[in-house]
Amino acid sequence: MRTGFLCLSLTLTPAIAMGADTGLNWSVTPYIWASDTKFDLKVGDVPIGGELTFDDLLDTTDASFQIVTEVGQDGGNWSAFVDLTYLETSDNYRGQLLFADSESEQWFVDAAIAWWPQGEQAGFNIYGGIRYTDLDDRTNFFLAEGKLPLTALRNDRDFLDALIGVRQFFTLAERWSLLAQADYSGGDSDGTYQVQALVRYGMGEQKQYGLMLGYRYKEAEFEHDNIEEKFEYKGPLIGFNFRF
Repeated sequence: MRTGFLCLSLTLTPAIAMGADTGLNWSVTPYIWASDTKFDLKVGDVPIGGELTFDDLLDTTDASFQIVTEVGQDGGNWSAFVDLTYLETSDNYRGQLLFADSESEQWFVDAAIAWWPQGEQAGFNIYGGIRYTDLDDRTNFFLAEGKLPLTALRNDRDFLDALIGVRQFFTLAERWSLLAQADYSGGDSDGTYQVQALVRYGMGEQKQYGLMLGYRYKEAEFEHDNIEEKFEYKGPLIGFNFRF
């Protein structure tokens, strides 16, 4: 993974209150994205495709961490956020003669600065920054009998893209709000776009805690060492938001 990424926590909603001593509003949201994944791969001229459901992913996941954090000046027009996802999976295949043991690590990092034309609590904002993707796949092959090692393959690639997007924050009721978001990135990758909608139910006297429910769709295309990859991620998202 490229150095230079200090992953502060992140936010999916504008920070509204607190932080009077520092003049800063913070919002932190750990979350789970129950994503189904569809992939199309092409090695040279040979196409390969498949689909992985969230239940399949649970069976192979060794570690997972997702968090989004945002900080903005109280009453100001600017904020900064980072959205971080880490996923580690492993699986194996046993045939009559061949045994394969695979491991995968994936990092997804969005870091951006947002501009709120009418102030941080006014609803609409546009943001720009970077999107970093790191994919590291390792596969070891053995003879099934005795697991005698044969060979090992590793496909490690990373992509750094410029990111631009828009968000709109709506107040639905006293404790209910909606965040709609869409963005696009391009650069090292062949393009990634993402859309999502999240509903927040505020809890606490000042609604400083919130249950987040929504849906996210993401599509990404990569090309590396004669391998073309296209991924489609979609599914519900649930998180718990803290504001201070």
